[in-house]
Amino acid sequence: MSEKASIDSALAAMHVCLDILSEAERKVADYVFREPKKTLHYNVSELARQSGTSQAAVVRFCKRIGLGSFSNFKLRLASDVFSDADQRFVPDLDLESMTSPEKAIRNVIGFSQQGLSLLRLILEPRVLEEASDAIIKASMTALFGVGASGLVANDFLQKLVRIGVPSFFTPDLDLQVTAAASLRPTDVAFIVSYSGENAGMIETTRQADARGATVISLTMDSANSIRSIAKIKLLVPASERIYRQAAVTSRINQLTVVDILYSLIISKNLDTSISAIERTMQATHSGKG
Repeated sequence: MSEKASIDSALAAMHVCLDILSEAERKVADYVFREPKKTLHYNVSELARQSGTSQAAVVRFCKRIGLGSFSNFKLRLASDVFSDADQRFVPDLDLESMTSPEKAIRNVIGFSQQGLSLLRLILEPRVLEEASDAIIKASMTALFGVGASGLVANDFLQKLVRIGVPSFFTPDLDLQVTAAASLRPTDVAFIVSYSGENAGMIETTRQADARGATVISLTMDSANSIRSIAKIKLLVPASERIYRQAAVTSRINQLTVVDILYSLIISKNLDTSISAIERTMQATHSGKG
């Protein structure tokens, strides 16, 4: 087997090694040849289940074809399947059928803890200070985001409204672009996009920037289009690829950044914020038992 095949291509490595695979390892190879894209979604135990073998057979298979670990095998297979794709857009999934509640608890909490630890390392106090000051001084803060990032933008809207900070959000993408094109130099455009490459959000960012609004971006810590345009660049760790099971750590990290900004904004005008919170609580709870 050539070094080139073992390093660059999982499929090539499998072809070269077919004659030396055991019966169980051959079953793994046959399944991967049939369903290369699905294979990228599985963890070891699920690939074993789908191919009718065992986890040990999958591990041996990866070593036999010269790729060592299962993670390295998936990385090389991803390069085969998505040969022209940016690595950020390669699937980063580790799925398994009939996951136990205990395992789901352990995995999700573990991912979240790891993501928050990475977030703490990359957050810059100076940038957070700059972002909170810009929002306080703005005539209005327009919040933008779609999908999971839209949920983060909407969460920030609810927080800002509660303390009397003029703000706007709509889940309608066309209306977001329209709103961005109507901003003023005294406004802030707060753009939430993990990838920083969503086409609708890029256009929204361009429109807001063209109108002279202060653009604050919240994206992954990676070169991306939205970050390159923004004046104030808030970052979350590039802990997930774009194509993933769900926005797990990225969403939690984005919400955490929003919580930090909210805390800073409140602290800069504590008396006014407390009064606003009390008014909104009274308004929403009046007449309730």
